[in-house]
Amino acid sequence: MWTWRTLAVGYDVSAYLVRGMLVDTGFRHVAPALVRALAELSPRGIVVTHWHEDHAGNAPELAARFPMWMPAATEATLRARPQVRLYRRFTWGRPTRLEGTVTALDPAPLRTIATPGHSADHHVVFDDATRTLISGDLWLGVKVRVMGRDENPYEIIESLTRVIALEPQRMFDAHRGLVENPVAALAAKRSWLEETTGDIERRLDAGQSESQILDEALGGEERTAVVSQGEYSRRNLIRCIRRHRPLGGNGMKEA
Repeated sequence: MWTWRTLAVGYDVSAYLVRGMLVDTGFRHVAPALVRALAELSPRGIVVTHWHEDHAGNAPELAARFPMWMPAATEATLRARPQVRLYRRFTWGRPTRLEGTVTALDPAPLRTIATPGHSADHHVVFDDATRTLISGDLWLGVKVRVMGRDENPYEIIESLTRVIALEPQRMFDAHRGLVENPVAALAAKRSWLEETTGDIERRLDAGQSESQILDEALGGEERTAVVSQGEYSRRNLIRCIRRHRPLGGNGMKEA
């Protein structure tokens, strides 16, 4: 799904129909086209991986038409209808408020698996019969240096480990489409993120500044930081490591 607005910033997003269920709902600006497609596809229900507006943008409207599975935290966020920054409203649109009762969907034979890190409510969808993984925003690429302010790189590493153990044979990424050799791709991302996190930890311990780490370890900032007013940036990777870093292996974190 894309519009001229998403092309202008270099993004598109996909939803997937799996065993008669739609995984994710796309963003508000493509609502008319999505509704037309669903009239032909007639899914038996919808699964929402997390609350971000490019994935759950049409969930409030579709909840009145289809049974739906979503994490409780996702539902609570959609009911609260949080504000989003101007660039997100421009690119994706702001979802309407989720109201009324959501008819529960049993996604079986698909499994929904908690994979927090990108967001606290993030889930992936797995089809055991075909070993197919619908990965939402868990993967996104191997060397993803840009991070949102609320992400947790340590949880992402744990979530990657959890999904690698499933040994998926096919993976469909929300923004990259079909990913060949998914176990290798997921493992490569985990290895890169572990190495990068360790490097940044050592640089922080050595007293390097954020700007120095940004330039030396991450290759400087990119335009996403400017467009998003810092909401998504390489600098955030450093800040998220500082914020969520375990201390001494005892589960304690920096204040």
